[in-house]
Amino acid sequence: MSDLRAGSEQRSPPKRESTVRLVTQDDTDFEDEGPAKRFHVELFIVHPTLDPAEISTALGLEAHFAQRVGDPRKTPNGEPLAGNYRDTRWRHCVERSTTGQWFAAEVTSLLDRLEPHKAFFASLRPTGGKASLIIQFLGDGYLSDEIPHAALVKLVELGLGLGIECFVDPQSGA
Repeated sequence: MSDLRAGSEQRSPPKRESTVRLVTQDDTDFEDEGPAKRFHVELFIVHPTLDPAEISTALGLEAHFAQRVGDPRKTPNGEPLAGNYRDTRWRHCVERSTTGQWFAAEVTSLLDRLEPHKAFFASLRPTGGKASLIIQFLGDGYLSDEIPHAALVKLVELGLGLGIECFVDPQSGA
């Protein structure tokens, strides 16, 4: 038998639905006005044996940073370091600036350029490599957007990871 007395029921408080929702560019009717804010959308590839030139040729993209497996290590300023690189690292960078807060169109644009190279990306993982799309916010101010579902599907179909890098202090140009 229940401890509840006749006429008194225990009720859960009504559930409240969240009213927090990300605002996207399509949801606004105002023009973007404000100081320029820079961001990068990058493709980053790490592989144990590929030569950076092979990656550039396969994708038809220029490397903005590359190191080849076995080459002597050095600082970003070119000073020699002890040892050799353990793997190849290759990075292609698209730098953009906006007076608004929106960046997702640039993510979609790079994914569209990468889509014809699906077979290349599929060959990376079985041979010990990996590739990521990186969104890098350079510390110039507020950026916010929603990456469309179709772009996320392309990311998965290409076998790319997603990285996000946020700098608190503004970064100097590369």
